[in-house]
Amino acid sequence: MKPSSILFLTAWLLPVAALACADCKKKKPANGPVVEYDLRIAEQTLSPAGKPVRVLTINGSLPGPTLRFREGDVARIRVHNDLKGESTSTHWHGLLLPNSQDGVPHVTTPPILPGQTHTFEFPLRHSGTYWYHSHTHLQEQAGIYGAIVVLPRGGEKVKADRDQVLVLSDWTNEKPEEVHRTLMRGSDYY
Repeated sequence: MKPSSILFLTAWLLPVAALACADCKKKKPANGPVVEYDLRIAEQTLSPAGKPVRVLTINGSLPGPTLRFREGDVARIRVHNDLKGESTSTHWHGLLLPNSQDGVPHVTTPPILPGQTHTFEFPLRHSGTYWYHSHTHLQEQAGIYGAIVVLPRGGEKVKADRDQVLVLSDWTNEKPEEVHRTLMRGSDYY
């Protein structure tokens, strides 16, 4: 990318980001109930593609559980690291929240060390469907991800018979580090 393109992109993005933040401040503050979840990050041997492999699970499942809230709720999520000798993290992708609650290790939030628990607490100021995932090494590719649903404050405009969240992902029995190494070489193997 040319330097002039970067300057144009930066000049365009800054006002857009400022508008987005100004719009967020107009929304009603979160003052609803505290909705709590406990997420346990652990290692298991499962067969998502027919062969037993090491999988990282959240509460024993792959993907992790769907976290459900209503706009205005306060989320209180305790992430327990049950991994042996491996730190972890949880990033709340797409949610507007305080920077300290963002979950990116060594950037906004400390990593969650083995045997430790980190409590995230933040207001839910906007509705929608989002996802959460690890930002530690290649743990997302090994199974640490799940969905987040935040219903509108006044309820859904159109009532549905049922609500089903689909988390689309793929799985390979190769170790994530090997897939990453092959992709970084510029190989067209995949």
